[in-house]
Amino acid sequence: MVAVLLAAGGGVYAAVGGDDDGKKPTAGSTTTTPDRPRTQDPAPGPTGDGDNTGGRGSGESDPNDQRRAGEAKVLYQTPAPELSKKNLEVPGFWAMKGYVVKAVENKIVAYQDEGGSKWTLSLPKAVCAAPHSTTDGKVVVAYEGHGKNSCSQLALIDLNKGVKLWDHHAPETGSLGSGYTSVGMAQSGDLVGMAWFGGSAVIKVSDGKEVSSEKPSAGCSIDGYTGGKVLLRAYSCTNGTARLQQLTPSGSIKWTYNVRKGYKVNNIFSSSPAVVALTDQNRQSGGILAISDNGKERSTLALGKHSYQPECGTDIFGTNMGNCEGVAVSADTFYLPTEMTQDQGTGSTSEIHAFDLDTGKRKWAVKVAERLLLPLNMDGKNLIAYEKPSYTAPGQIVRIAPDGGKPKTLLRLPQATQRTERDFYSATHTYRNGNFYIATNRVTGNDSTSEKLLLAFGP
Repeated sequence: MVAVLLAAGGGVYAAVGGDDDGKKPTAGSTTTTPDRPRTQDPAPGPTGDGDNTGGRGSGESDPNDQRRAGEAKVLYQTPAPELSKKNLEVPGFWAMKGYVVKAVENKIVAYQDEGGSKWTLSLPKAVCAAPHSTTDGKVVVAYEGHGKNSCSQLALIDLNKGVKLWDHHAPETGSLGSGYTSVGMAQSGDLVGMAWFGGSAVIKVSDGKEVSSEKPSAGCSIDGYTGGKVLLRAYSCTNGTARLQQLTPSGSIKWTYNVRKGYKVNNIFSSSPAVVALTDQNRQSGGILAISDNGKERSTLALGKHSYQPECGTDIFGTNMGNCEGVAVSADTFYLPTEMTQDQGTGSTSEIHAFDLDTGKRKWAVKVAERLLLPLNMDGKNLIAYEKPSYTAPGQIVRIAPDGGKPKTLLRLPQATQRTERDFYSATHTYRNGNFYIATNRVTGNDSTSEKLLLAFGP
């Protein structure tokens, strides 16, 4: 996962994690190695072959046999499938009640918490873009069309039943033609916002028809959307002006926030309450803003001299506005992780800082040693966070009280899967109903014996 360093006061805004060419130092991931034979089928079928064995993949020992007192149970670990090419992005992951759903190439598979698959759905071609949120268990995904690198076909998937409800070509809009490259998607209610290099559109979840929303004026374009409770879109122009807009459920503009001249919205961390990061044309940080429900500036976060490290996926054209992990928000507080720092005599540490959205001031900080501490989501007024694994110890899921204080461990992940947990190249992390899931965002194809598609833990 790409880590984005945010520093205040005209500081740096830089990508320091994975990149598209697959290298793995400070600004990239790993060089591809020659193909190796793969033995795992692309996805287990509806009968659940592949992971019905208490947490192991095909040919592997069960990590639960090595489970120590107090450690979480491995629900399953699903090997990465053999795909058509290496270093392939596999967007699309949704946590449902009792199962999760993962898209990988042209397959969408539901994996039950107790093991095995619930259903498998095949599409004509590979899924190339997908929103994070769903509507009543239904999600619109984009899959490859007829042209080269054209992410131009849309399908509504019922994640409860594993069926496709409709299938349409994406709207043919955009000043640069209908190339449909670098598509970003966001879903809220009956709306899906799409942005791609050279175009954008809003469609209905219910029937896939385009919504007649306000079009960008000359010299302007929609950069991207973020969904969830509401649908936001970021808008920028060649004259250096930029806007943030909230759409109504019918697709009209509810409010417009005018970004200060020379800056644009780079990431939307949350749609409701709205929290956004700004950058200038040189990718220098313009800070993090909270926007109120009427489109007025609520606060500017007082980041000080700290460098913050939310994890954001590779997004060359900026069309995937809401793809950052490692942030969380409540009605009045925003949680942001710092980068790892070296303390003299105590080793490396990382922190989560809580910011008051009304004042922008920092409320508290929580520190852990030797691990990167990432916010995941809220559980009522409590923050759920992931202490990522170190080189010697597995990770754990913790709960942090509204006033900060020492994190309380909810799930202590097993030592037996520490290396597997750490070796995900880029992943989505989800904690729901007491279970913790890690789903890869990219299959590198570099290690056919250990690379995983999914890893799931329970109490």
